[in-house]
Amino acid sequence: MRFSKKAQGATEYIIIVGVVITIALLAVVAMGGIPGIGKGVTGRAIASYWASADVAVTDYAVSASGTDTVVVKNNLRNQIVLTDVMVNGVDLESSTSTLAPGGSKTYTGAIAACTAGQSFSYTTSIYYQDAKTSAYYNFTGDGNKLEGTCAN
Repeated sequence: MRFSKKAQGATEYIIIVGVVITIALLAVVAMGGIPGIGKGVTGRAIASYWASADVAVTDYAVSASGTDTVVVKNNLRNQIVLTDVMVNGVDLESSTSTLAPGGSKTYTGAIAACTAGQSFSYTTSIYYQDAKTSAYYNFTGDGNKLEGTCAN
């Protein structure tokens, strides 16, 4: 009888340790700590960050054919004037563009050469003027880069 109570305590201990290890492993995977496993979560988080920024990049695609697309949207309550939209050091804005609140502009051009299926990570800088206050701002994504996979 005495041995069975010790065995029950040891079994409960092993089960609790197993549950703790499983939860810790799931947390590491969700945070992207194991390369390749949590990558999808990180990509969605970065895309969500860029889509919700004041001057947002709501959609982007980089392709091996060189036809790359970047969509910039004004999430501010004032009209803005885009003076520079740079992705990977390539200036996509040839002059200036005015965006009303909620308005967007699509840029197309060659941002970088890539191979289909290859991952990319590009620095982005959007330089704009608030039309109401005449103040200039340079939004760089707070260190977040545009990330994704090169299309065909």
